Amino acid sequence: YPPPPPSQYGQLAFYPSNPYMDQYSGSEQGRIPRKPVRATQACNHCRARKQKCNELQPCQWCTENNLDCQYKTASPQKPDKTLIQLQQSVTNVSNTLKDFIQEFGAWQQNVESRLLASQDLNPIPNHASLEAAFAIPVESVGADISHAPYSSLEERGLQSEHTTPAHKLLELWASMKGFTEGVEYLHWLIQAGQVISEYPLQVEQERGLLRVWGHGEGLDCYDGAQGHGRPESSHDTNAASPAPRREDLSGHWPTNVTSPSILNTSTAREHPVCNGGHGPDGRPDFCCSVLRSLLLSYMQNMHSLHPFLNQSKLQRIFQEFEKKYSPDSKAPHDAPPSAHQLNPGSKRKRSNGAFGEPCSPRGAIEPSLRNAIVLLVLALGKVCSFKSRFLPYPQSDKGAYGNGGWGSCRDSHPKGSFKGDTSDENRPRNVDYLPGMAYFAYATDILGNQQGGHTIEHAQAMILAALYISQFARVLESWSWINSACQVLVVLIKANYDRLHRRFYMSTEDKTLSAKERYRLNLVLCAYWTCLQLESDILAELSTLPPSNLTAYQNEMMYPDGICDYFAVDGEGPEIVHEQNLEKDRDMMMYSSQIRLRVILNEAHNALYGASGNKSFDPSNVKDVTDHVKTHIDVLESWRLLLPSFLAWADDDPPPTDLNTARLRAKYYGALYIILRPYLWIAIHVIKYPPPHQDSYAGNHWAQPNSPLTSGDVVTPLNRGIDRVELTDDQRNIIKVASQCINSTIRSTVAFDRVDAPDDSAYEGYESTRPTRLILTNIVGTLHAQFGNMLVLAAVYNSRLYPHLPNETRLNLKTLRALFKRTFDILREVAPNSPILKVDLEILENV
Repeated sequence: YPPPPPSQYGQLAFYPSNPYMDQYSGSEQGRIPRKPVRATQACNHCRARKQKCNELQPCQWCTENNLDCQYKTASPQKPDKTLIQLQQSVTNVSNTLKDFIQEFGAWQQNVESRLLASQDLNPIPNHASLEAAFAIPVESVGADISHAPYSSLEERGLQSEHTTPAHKLLELWASMKGFTEGVEYLHWLIQAGQVISEYPLQVEQERGLLRVWGHGEGLDCYDGAQGHGRPESSHDTNAASPAPRREDLSGHWPTNVTSPSILNTSTAREHPVCNGGHGPDGRPDFCCSVLRSLLLSYMQNMHSLHPFLNQSKLQRIFQEFEKKYSPDSKAPHDAPPSAHQLNPGSKRKRSNGAFGEPCSPRGAIEPSLRNAIVLLVLALGKVCSFKSRFLPYPQSDKGAYGNGGWGSCRDSHPKGSFKGDTSDENRPRNVDYLPGMAYFAYATDILGNQQGGHTIEHAQAMILAALYISQFARVLESWSWINSACQVLVVLIKANYDRLHRRFYMSTEDKTLSAKERYRLNLVLCAYWTCLQLESDILAELSTLPPSNLTAYQNEMMYPDGICDYFAVDGEGPEIVHEQNLEKDRDMMMYSSQIRLRVILNEAHNALYGASGNKSFDPSNVKDVTDHVKTHIDVLESWRLLLPSFLAWADDDPPPTDLNTARLRAKYYGALYIILRPYLWIAIHVIKYPPPHQDSYAGNHWAQPNSPLTSGDVVTPLNRGIDRVELTDDQRNIIKVASQCINSTIRSTVAFDRVDAPDDSAYEGYESTRPTRLILTNIVGTLHAQFGNMLVLAAVYNSRLYPHLPNETRLNLKTLRALFKRTFDILREVAPNSPILKVDLEILENV
């Protein structure tokens, strides 16, 4: 055989091909020719000649031929909507976090400045700092509020028409369909063409006003002031209006203040427990012991919740009032009041319908704003000292709810008309019967002549009036007083904006304030934050009421510094009290914590349920919900981590016995429930669950993916089928968050069950051990929220979600029955004073 031909590259045959070696090869033939890069844009001349352009300015061809080189303007690229939305969401989240951190910084600075050296008031150790919690540099704390995602004051404040309220669930949750069937008033509402979910505002409007000097409550639509006396006379111009005995209903002002007979003292004696505040002589009781007792009652029950009045100054004006007007005061008798004090008969004769002011044996009481504040404090002290579970309520007119509604002018038998038993003289007047009404009646008469005042004292008096009338579950009347106070405070804020803003206190400028000016600004701040909480609490449940602009400043106003540290001295300005008081400091820290929690809730209302917030994401999309919820959850949990040790608690702790502590925990768990509720809605209405294992249930109860359980089915944690069916990781995560929401709902519901009970008292089976009436600033809002909690728990129990809940979920049949029982009990305590809660009770009984 001939030898093989020699290889041209035999010396390289043993080496594999290496791409990096080609660049060092001397052979030009082995190179692959590079494909010319096409010009992305050619000038006009090259484009016309269809010639390659080197894209210079000017290009080579135009330079060689001395031509004007111009390029065609490129059309802008169409923006990517998804990218724009993503950038906007990231910017909004970033700005929101910056605002929250700024608020946390101000709140933490305020709380830490009030901490005493004692061990009990030290913050909880080993808590992550704010910067670590949010992973944002310290420099971002000073972010300007102008960069917030909301551009106008109206958008930054609490928005109306949000979908947070409990009654909105009846409309928005398909799983609650049928809960309202058989409720008489709601059936009447549907026939009248109204929406079921608007029943709270409807029944509040129909109940009318409280007749302070008269009997009961009503709209009084046929008293001649709003047209003809009766509907049937509306087309008869010659028909005479009826002349009902108006004094039997609306009453009249006292015409002779020196006579004990101006008041129905026999009625007061027949109801000694329900004395409105009159003494044995029929006048408002101003005895020294009564004044001191009612002031103490106010301080213990109401001032501890909202310390917006200066305690030392309040005590001083009470002492002056006592010296001047108490019949048993040992002070020398003062000179008779001057002519401007409205003493009937001192200047001229008055008609029988003239205004009469409160009177004591020492003389007529001057109708001043200071005396109005004293009278309102007395009224609040009187009603708060009434500890029986059932607070007296206005005696209803004939034709009340049982006969077709609470009485509207549209009804054929209106509650406000003067018919039937309305002239029954045995029925007590409100001023004689309702605790504290004797003081409230005169105080509001004084405030009626102060309309248009814009001082801090006017705002304080209006807040007191709102707090008093709210004790009788009169939401609209309370809101009206609060709204008036809010308007006064908006004026004060705009006049002192620079010195009330947080940046003023973050800097060194506040050091230049005098003690008198600091005291005055603290009064404004305390009144501002009190009004914000009271208004927000009402609007959280009655979302259709128009909000004031007060909440628009919630991210800018400084937190109060504690007006208890100051007292006024003879009008020369305040002096600082250097003596530390542990209880006062704790109250102020509790107050500041409540404020911060309220702001977090308002932000959640707007972002998750507001008119603009709930349109920015798809509530049925888990990712969208997670993106919107996570920020608020992180902020809420960071707030809890920063609480001082005496306010800290564990989730498994029994409900507290202190009212203020119970309010704090109830609001925290309520906020957690509100923020997590979108997850629960998805878990009930969106997720498709596989059928449970046959060993767990006898038969398949669900013909549709999310149909409820049939009545009578009993499911307990012992036979939940979560471990026997296949669930995806996403489904398990959603169920886990839904379980947290359910547990928060239960804890929020029972937070007040041990108030005023002994500290060592047991709490078992969700059975309330509260021994006295629950005294809150907005009892209707609290109980209406508990009503909503029960609707949600019932919907969960009847849904396909329930069998898949983890065992640590507190909800089961026994728990649900116990919660229904305790909710029935507390609703029945207040329902006689509240038509809203009466309908809530009927709905729950129907469920």
